[in-house]
Amino acid sequence: MTGPPLVFEARALDLSRLPRIDSHLHTSWTDGKATVAETYQRAVELGLEVILYSEHSRKTSTDWFSRFAEEVRSLPAAPCRAYVGTEVKIESLDGEIDTIPAISDLCDFIMASVHRFPDGRGGAIPFGEVNPDEAVDREFALSWAALENPKIDILGHMFGMSYRRYKVTPPDEKIRALIARAAEYGVAVEVNSHYHPNPFQYIEWCREYDARITFGSNAHSLEKIGEIMRQLGAERAR
Repeated sequence: MTGPPLVFEARALDLSRLPRIDSHLHTSWTDGKATVAETYQRAVELGLEVILYSEHSRKTSTDWFSRFAEEVRSLPAAPCRAYVGTEVKIESLDGEIDTIPAISDLCDFIMASVHRFPDGRGGAIPFGEVNPDEAVDREFALSWAALENPKIDILGHMFGMSYRRYKVTPPDEKIRALIARAAEYGVAVEVNSHYHPNPFQYIEWCREYDARITFGSNAHSLEKIGEIMRQLGAERAR
């Protein structure tokens, strides 16, 4: 793949001049509110230089994903470079993810995230049947397994389920262990403004373990595009 970078070596980052990127955008192809074109225009207006359309997909998304990818690839290469990506769920403790080559081969980046807790029978455990402490352990185990999967480029919003749905902060040692494992396997850690209450702590841990890193907003609307850059900029101004 050629073009400006979306993933960086954390230790090489100048925290006073972070790259103007957003690696986690959703559109009206799935559960986002804006079209691909509207999303791109807003990114340009915000001065973003690189974006990733990390659209949700499943193994069954072959009926539309190629048209989505073609639309993204038709966007101008400047002033903002747009990459084709997908965010897929981690399916099992074997590290399997919900995609197939007919979709993944069209992507520049594959992001894997924990969205549900599998029940071991092909389904998912209802959210209300998982207590908060158990959620942390389940999310850790799924993420740990997925990091060995060579198909994955980015681990999306680490511990996002624990933070947002179960309102619990994972222990530092579990976060650090996943970052260290991501560094071992060359998977980028996504620092996400929607999920992570202290993004600079994640950046420092990625630097400590010499991990790869990217920055996303989990934007489902025009208003949230570039939120991670605004959050990091506001923190620097304090």
